[in-house]
Amino acid sequence: MELITRELRSRGAEWFQGFGEPRAVRIVGHTPKSDHYIYDIVVDFARLSERLAAKVYRAGKGGVPAHIRASSEGAVLHSIWSIATERGLAGVPRPIGDFNIAGAVVCEKLPGIPLQSIIMKAALLPGYAGLGLLQSAARSAGGWLREFQQVTARPARPLDGDALQAELEKLCLRCKGEGLDDASIRKILSGSDAILSRAGRPLTHSAVLNEFTPLNVVVSEQGAGFSEFARLEEDGSAFTDPATFLACVEALEKYPFCDHTITTEVQESFLDAYAATEHERELLKVVKMKVLLSMFVAGRTVRESAARKKVMWANVMKKFIQTAADRSLPNAA
Repeated sequence: MELITRELRSRGAEWFQGFGEPRAVRIVGHTPKSDHYIYDIVVDFARLSERLAAKVYRAGKGGVPAHIRASSEGAVLHSIWSIATERGLAGVPRPIGDFNIAGAVVCEKLPGIPLQSIIMKAALLPGYAGLGLLQSAARSAGGWLREFQQVTARPARPLDGDALQAELEKLCLRCKGEGLDDASIRKILSGSDAILSRAGRPLTHSAVLNEFTPLNVVVSEQGAGFSEFARLEEDGSAFTDPATFLACVEALEKYPFCDHTITTEVQESFLDAYAATEHERELLKVVKMKVLLSMFVAGRTVRESAARKKVMWANVMKKFIQTAADRSLPNAA
């Protein structure tokens, strides 16, 4: 961080042209993650201040050297920001400098509030959900994702339904070991098979973010934005990101104070702004179920010393998957 703040002081006028020389560079907070830290930085100029975010990878975490991970993510961010600037897509942060040697990626901090915080406020504060802020935020997220996919569109390709069904079967088998009942598994597999059998037309491909969750989507009065590009794929199924978003929203129901009414409003507002067709909505049900099952499986990776939490997670997710299957695939045999 000393290297980063020093460079911001010496080159701030170059990176923020027209603002003059920086008067101060302040670190105002940080958030620890499993393999990195996010530092909040304020650069003070004579008449205004600019907020930045520095993502600093932890050395020795993730199996890849920190400077390599920073270099890879920095290259992706520069590429996406160039595309967004050229094609008029807002909500992508501008990268600042090159801090690969420090294992860091620095960019402008998007203004706004994480969508997940808005959802939680609506769940916890009486009357908040009725103000329309929740629905507006969800629409902003849906509209931004559709626009992002349009500016990064790739040639359409047919959906490999057999491969997707095989993935679902493997996930169901693994979830069965954690207690998912046979009736739910049959419902999931028969329902998905019925939907996939009708998916004959070529489907849109685009860049895939793989982290498009309510926690990573930032919403402000100007619209939505996104800044987590570490896992971006340049060419993949356009269903991955909206299905991930929908699954993460629905999974919030595992909290007793976040009921189905709220998550349904968020999902419907998102899909309306995303302009999902009926055909797309049907396929999203299948991909969303795949994401939910993957969440269930991922819960098995906790330390053995946390056995009680492991059992609690399995019980909560088992009931949740059963309910989600009944809602999403009502016509399954």
